[in-house]
Amino acid sequence: MMITFLRETYPKLLLCLLLFSSSFSAECAGWKIKFDGSDSDPVIADGVLYVGSADGAVYALDPINGATKWRFQTGEGLTSGPQIITTPRKGATFEEMVTKGVNAPRQGKKGIDLTPVVRKGTVFIGSGDFSFYALDAMTGEKKWSYAAESKIAGSAVYEDGTAYIVTEKGLHALDTSTGKRKWLFETLQEIPVQQMNDVRRLGKRPAQGPERGENALFLTAWPFRMSTTPQKCFVYAVAPESGKTMWVNALDGLDITAPVVTKGLVFVTAEDPRSAPQPGNPLGSSSNQETLYAINAVDGQIKWKLGAERVYGRSRLLIANNTIYFKTDKRLIAVELETGRLLWSFGAENIQGDPKVDDQHLYVVTHKGTMARPDDTLHALALATGQEKWSQRLSGGAYMRMVHEGVVYAGGANLYALDADAGTKLWSFEEMRRISSAQLISGGRIFAISPTVTYFGTSKVDQGYLYALDAKTGKP
Repeated sequence: MMITFLRETYPKLLLCLLLFSSSFSAECAGWKIKFDGSDSDPVIADGVLYVGSADGAVYALDPINGATKWRFQTGEGLTSGPQIITTPRKGATFEEMVTKGVNAPRQGKKGIDLTPVVRKGTVFIGSGDFSFYALDAMTGEKKWSYAAESKIAGSAVYEDGTAYIVTEKGLHALDTSTGKRKWLFETLQEIPVQQMNDVRRLGKRPAQGPERGENALFLTAWPFRMSTTPQKCFVYAVAPESGKTMWVNALDGLDITAPVVTKGLVFVTAEDPRSAPQPGNPLGSSSNQETLYAINAVDGQIKWKLGAERVYGRSRLLIANNTIYFKTDKRLIAVELETGRLLWSFGAENIQGDPKVDDQHLYVVTHKGTMARPDDTLHALALATGQEKWSQRLSGGAYMRMVHEGVVYAGGANLYALDADAGTKLWSFEEMRRISSAQLISGGRIFAISPTVTYFGTSKVDQGYLYALDAKTGKP
């Protein structure tokens, strides 16, 4: 009725209102707020933006305008476990520099680099203070906390009132209502406990996972040590109800990736022990090799394995379209999931970040140049053949970020949006120094974080920000 009245009485006014409405809906107003930075990925649940910060706090923000709804500060103390501090003699060998030191903890404020998870009105998150928290999603009030006593690795898995988290010690099962521990599965029990006089073993690495399978939880672990003898990495299958071992597979290798589980198979990559330190060559052989394993999720038996060049910089295995995609130091490889047959490889050195896929292409960023003047290229490859469809040079130390509704996002110091089909640049946002977390798109906005940077030996500080950018224009 009102529209009819305006059309008949004030046609020019109606036209202005319609034009204003159209222009307003075409763009979503962006914003930015001061933020110390974080490697925690932001998430949105029930209309609230949740994110962890480098200042050790959890924030709940209004995604429309960035207003703080609440802030919860976690504890402070050790930022890591023991580190080796050495004062080597002049002319000391590499092994002496590593092994003849003392265990000393590092002190300082701990940030949050894990992603919050929201379940049934509760925010669950692990902090750098070695504690796992349950917070009221509406108020930020602490419901409970659990002292994990070592670094929490990765986000938790939630199921039937239980939260599963992994630490240096192993896999913990917690009651989500009370925070009480139901059970603890300790990893690396196959290896003797670290001895202070054992100069070849420097301790454990945090376990990786957990990954939920049909009937088990899967995780991996390996000991961090200098060794001239073959070393083992371990893949575990654990019963969710009891924490009992279902099976364990000891693989040859110096380190191992987090497990990925699909279609009854557990996939990991492990570094070949031929690259282990040797007398006279403490940094390892130049013939390093990485092996991709497909392991039966029921009994732990190896179904197939494939060797490739060593991977510098860990990346999570990417599985899509019954294919496994993973990077090495020299190429990107596509492998048939069921058989391990090599489908194709794309020669690409210095791949930055993890590859991403949509229904047609796989996207990856390669790096050249120097740290001061990075020169990066974004490649779009055909999923079936690995043939390059297009490439686009980027600046600012770019990493592959995400693909969303036909747009590819990549960035480091700058953030770029490119057309997924043609590779043409749609927009760039060049205010940020570095993006320290993955992006999130919601409500027509892109949420991204740049860190606060303090320059050593000076009073100069570059303030970090949390940005909400218009997804169509890149404007804050």
